[in-house]
Amino acid sequence: MKILAFILLMISGIFNSQEVRHYGFESLPEKLDKPILIYIKTDWCSICKIQKYQMEKDLELKNLLDENVYFITFNPEKYKESIKFFVENYNYISNGNSGIHELAVEISLNKKPVYPSWILIDKDGKVLFRNEGLVNNGTLKLLLGKLN
Repeated sequence: MKILAFILLMISGIFNSQEVRHYGFESLPEKLDKPILIYIKTDWCSICKIQKYQMEKDLELKNLLDENVYFITFNPEKYKESIKFFVENYNYISNGNSGIHELAVEISLNKKPVYPSWILIDKDGKVLFRNEGLVNNGTLKLLLGKLN
């Protein structure tokens, strides 16, 4: 009986550990067939860590992210490569030991990035949804469900 319980726990853990497929700006297809959801975060942001924890434990949300959007997690303080996004080029702006990526500034509300931020962009580059701060999983699921 203990062995059966152990096997069931292991199987449950395997199914619940599904990883969300993350895209990078460089791996987006040339012709988009679904919207892009950009999650802007930093390593030092405690709310970003809460957001990640909430998302990791929600299998339904992970499935919606995989099926309905190109999901990009973007840390603008660490990503130093040039990004071509909807025909525009964006670069990292260094400020000594730190800096920020121009793309985060460009797509943020009032050109001032807040962490975490969520930006949903359709295949033509139009912003469909923008949120600064923690978003609960129910809201994300509702938003992603409406896309399909």
